[in-house]
Amino acid sequence: MSARGVALVLGATGVTGTPLTEHLLASGWCVYGLSRRPSGVQDGRYCHLLVDIHDKPALHNALRGCRDVTHVFDCASVGTGTARIEALANLLDGLEANAPDFRNINLQQGMKYYGCHLGPFATPAREDAPRLAGNLFYYADEDLIRRRQAGKPWTWTALRPHSVCGYADGNPLNLALVLAVYCSIRCELAEPLWFPASVRCFESQFQVMDASLLARAALYVATNRPCANNAFNLNNSECFRWRGLWPGVAAYFGLKAEGAGGEPLADFLTRHAGTWNALAARHGLRVFPIERAAAWVRGDYTAPNSRFAAEYDICTDTTKIRQAGFSDAVGNAAMFQRLFTWYRDNRVIP
Repeated sequence: MSARGVALVLGATGVTGTPLTEHLLASGWCVYGLSRRPSGVQDGRYCHLLVDIHDKPALHNALRGCRDVTHVFDCASVGTGTARIEALANLLDGLEANAPDFRNINLQQGMKYYGCHLGPFATPAREDAPRLAGNLFYYADEDLIRRRQAGKPWTWTALRPHSVCGYADGNPLNLALVLAVYCSIRCELAEPLWFPASVRCFESQFQVMDASLLARAALYVATNRPCANNAFNLNNSECFRWRGLWPGVAAYFGLKAEGAGGEPLADFLTRHAGTWNALAARHGLRVFPIERAAAWVRGDYTAPNSRFAAEYDICTDTTKIRQAGFSDAVGNAAMFQRLFTWYRDNRVIP
């Protein structure tokens, strides 16, 4: 038993779950990690549960061995709709039946809560913004949590970041790495670094989230009582425009920075999949699923927008979490440079 607490991390092998697990262990917690993929964590305070959260009997059987859990961090990527709600209800059933010291469940939501994937929205978005008709993201599961928590001793918290950047083996699709792959291909082709979207995207405000910062924030809000039963926006220290960040990205890769107007990123990645695969084989790089990258870039956004091509501001107000006492911050340029270096040092990019 840890003096700090015992965490259950759902989606422990993902881009958000991996750094959260690492941060919890470094902070003196014991951790149960639950996912559909094996984990490489080697720590005496870590126990991995190879379980599909949608499999109710398997989930409840696993939770019977987690009676000492105090905090749950839901980093699982389980889609939307009925299946997601059923999985969350099954989780709460299992926790209430098997974990008498269960205190808080932390939800990883996102800016799709404000409809950022549907088109322009009121910015900077605040946590009390009206809900949007037809938005399928996060409302139903939050409503379920609110209903189930009423009158109970446990609490809930939620964080709403955008474009979480980091790395996880087996789940490498995130904006920072996709951008690094794009730049690496441009290097291979000996071409300038064109911004692979429109001028409007190049000039619009955008936000990203360092996965390590997100981990620290999740632990903070989950363990500070004044944060209970609240949702919080959080991203890196400031909004930015790709126009201002692009020269630094190009300089890191030794490329000449050009402006907007390059081939759309999804199309470029599809056309140059063979170039990347040959480059990766020559350098002995870790596997990157470039055949899936184009679909990931397009995501759930309304065409012609995508994760990397929104022609409107994507920006939230983070006053609420600052007023709650969380003051940690990460600069956008510093984050990209640090992650690019990590990718190179760990043979993710050449």
